[in-house]
Amino acid sequence: MKATRRFVTSVVLVFLVVAGLLGTILVTGMKPKLGLDLQGGLSVVLTAPNGTPSDKINEAVNILRNRIDRAGVGEPAISREGRNNILIEIPGVKDSAALLKLVGQTAELQFRPVISQLNPGDPGYATATVAASADAKDQQLTLGGPSSTDKTKYVVGPVAVDGSGVSGASAVVDPNTGAWSVSLDFKSDAAKAWTQFTGKLACNTGATREIAIVLDNVVQSAPAVAQDVACNTGITSGSTSITGVGDQTAAKNLSLVLATGALPVKLTQSTVQSVSPTLGKASLRAGLIAGVLGLILVMLYVAIYYRSLGLQTWIGLLTFSALIYALVVLLGQSIGWNLTLAGIAGLIVSIGITTDSYIVFFERVKEEVHAGKTLRSSIDRGFKSALRTLLTADSVTFIAALILFLLTVGSVKGFALTLGMATALDVALFLALTYPLAALLARSKVFSQGRFIGMRGALEGTGSHGLLRKIFRSEFDIDFIGRRRRWLGISAVAVAISVAALIPGIRGLRYGIDFRGGSIFKVPLSKNVTVPTLTTALQQAGVPNAQVQIFTDSLPPHAKSATIQTESITNPDLQAKVLDTLSKTTGTPATQVSVDVVGSKWGSQITSKAIEGLIVFLIVVVIYMALRLEAKMSGAGIIALLHDLAITAGIYAIVGFEVTPATVVAVLTILGYSLYDTVVVFDKIKENVVLPSNARKSYRQIANDAMNQTLMRSINTSLSTLLPVGSLLFVGSFLLGADTLRDLALALFVGIASGTYSSIFVATPLLSIMKEKEPRYAALAAAKARLAAGEAKADAKAVPADAVAKPKPKPPARAKPVTPEGVEEALDARIDEDGDEEETVKTPAATSAAARPARPVGTAGTRVQPRKTNRSKRKKGRR
Repeated sequence: MKATRRFVTSVVLVFLVVAGLLGTILVTGMKPKLGLDLQGGLSVVLTAPNGTPSDKINEAVNILRNRIDRAGVGEPAISREGRNNILIEIPGVKDSAALLKLVGQTAELQFRPVISQLNPGDPGYATATVAASADAKDQQLTLGGPSSTDKTKYVVGPVAVDGSGVSGASAVVDPNTGAWSVSLDFKSDAAKAWTQFTGKLACNTGATREIAIVLDNVVQSAPAVAQDVACNTGITSGSTSITGVGDQTAAKNLSLVLATGALPVKLTQSTVQSVSPTLGKASLRAGLIAGVLGLILVMLYVAIYYRSLGLQTWIGLLTFSALIYALVVLLGQSIGWNLTLAGIAGLIVSIGITTDSYIVFFERVKEEVHAGKTLRSSIDRGFKSALRTLLTADSVTFIAALILFLLTVGSVKGFALTLGMATALDVALFLALTYPLAALLARSKVFSQGRFIGMRGALEGTGSHGLLRKIFRSEFDIDFIGRRRRWLGISAVAVAISVAALIPGIRGLRYGIDFRGGSIFKVPLSKNVTVPTLTTALQQAGVPNAQVQIFTDSLPPHAKSATIQTESITNPDLQAKVLDTLSKTTGTPATQVSVDVVGSKWGSQITSKAIEGLIVFLIVVVIYMALRLEAKMSGAGIIALLHDLAITAGIYAIVGFEVTPATVVAVLTILGYSLYDTVVVFDKIKENVVLPSNARKSYRQIANDAMNQTLMRSINTSLSTLLPVGSLLFVGSFLLGADTLRDLALALFVGIASGTYSSIFVATPLLSIMKEKEPRYAALAAAKARLAAGEAKADAKAVPADAVAKPKPKPPARAKPVTPEGVEEALDARIDEDGDEEETVKTPAATSAAARPARPVGTAGTRVQPRKTNRSKRKKGRR
């Protein structure tokens, strides 16, 4: 009664928590915060030089945050990414080019004297080299103008006053001319230097009266000191004006960056991602459709295989989905976490995680029912066994998610967070809902013994015949280990082909722009255009060698889009020119064009972080599996993992898909999934090793039995993950055109399928080879070999019955000494004759000691185990 009350309380509490969370979300109107790839916006990664102090990067983060806040743009998310990167994400940006220019400026302001101006055709113009940087503050330099149309070159002297002396800046307009300028106010020390500087220039004539206002290495303007400024007196008001800054937007942006101060370090744009709202909505639609379809496929599969137990899985999956949704909403509202396309992929994959827990539990309960236990006892015993397996397997997945979150950069973090959150929630629901609900249903006559929805009927598989019965009851007798050379040979060939495909001269991997650098423009086409038309227009815009592709969606309304790949375009002016060209050519507004600009350094950081994650994961998992299971199991599991990674990479090379950060996410995720099935099989082997009935079996027999017992469990757990991943791959990516889903799902699909194969045909055969070399199993194998050789020799010497009329009587054979091997061989022979190792031998109740057969005389190390029934009778007699 106490147990029933405890189970009811646990189930009710879970449902109350779900109802409370969903009710709060509905009443308050809270919704998940969507990332840029789902709602559109601007994402920029700015990278500082290697070795930049951490405090300088933190100061740059604060300055950039002040700039964007003062600009009043969206709800920016600015954070450090890795050691020397700053990630800026601003959703709902309409003019991404202007904002990109705003955040990209270092605002390194300098006031320099103009020594001379060089225009095209002037002597020395052609030989004057424009300096790439104005960092040399105490030297004479040649600098260019603010735009490509301004061909003037300015020869300027050392810096007289820099931007650190500016106390304030504002954009002002001349009421007479309508021209915009920026008014600057100087601090006291800088104001004195400004007075001396302008007073000295007031004594000059011509171009030498001009002041070069240098911002970010270019001369923004070169106004001359007014004629009414007295020589050696200068401007004493402590303020000045920057003219020729452009329109109102340009003036406000310039005043904004000057007011917030110069960045303490020069930042370069590693990546720029501008996603249009149209593309974001399409990605969200693709992810949601793939997720719902994956959930439906899994629910149908468990209902077909587990019948009435599938209904319980449905309850668990719906509860899990509701809690995950609530957590995503709450995290978005509390810490500002945004749900991205990679995060949706993680949630879809997590459907397989929670289904795995039910499958492992049901299969364990099924084993107990088939062993003759009652339904209640089977659920209790199956829960304990399943919990041990789940904690081991889910720990590996959680470790992978944690390492991904801590060590990787970019969208990997969103995927890792959802994967880790789902794994932890799966364990919590298994304890609070799965087991208590199953225990309650077992106590109900309708749900336990009912004809259509009865649990016992679903577990026993009544009415199954032939192969269907074997599949449902896991009654297989496949000699996996006996054919291990065949399986390992197939795996060796597959790995060799994969490694060969990775060689650049043969096939090699095709890296995306995230690794090689470049720009990608994605344009929804408003009218029919051809590839040559777009190529010609881009060449006229100053972008040669552009690769143009036009795609048509597979599903209605069969929308068309164009993808253009070019060299990395980090110049905001050139990028704006390209956007304007594409808009005029395609008829699509520039705000609907998505832009991805990636520098090659960002790709190298992603690669290095992935390698770090792989190394750390392998070290941690080797230690964990060695402690949780044993060292040889850890070694065999890691070899199988490397097998899966090699095959996944090889198939990627053969298929020719581009390697993107999403691919890296998937490969790192495979680290945990590849070991999941392996851990399930190894856990069963470890359990079987300690069974008394297996004391005289070889390790290959024990391993083979465990593999047959867990075959359907491995297949079911893998299918429960492959179904939603397959939905991601074939529906979300190929049919609905979500490219990010395609990169992620292909690697996941191949890796999980390869992991299922390797757990059965690679990891366990390798483990049996390692274990059979241990003294215990080596001695047992040698004894069995000697017994087999003796039987073969006896058969060879046998004489046919019709060879002689009357066989001569043989002299009595001398008794052979009893050895441990002889005892084991005799016991094995007795077992073979009886046909059932656990069958008890009935002995007459009244048998004299003299009539009992003599026990063999034992030798050192030999032990004859008395039967439990006899031992209990002796205990009873003593009482």
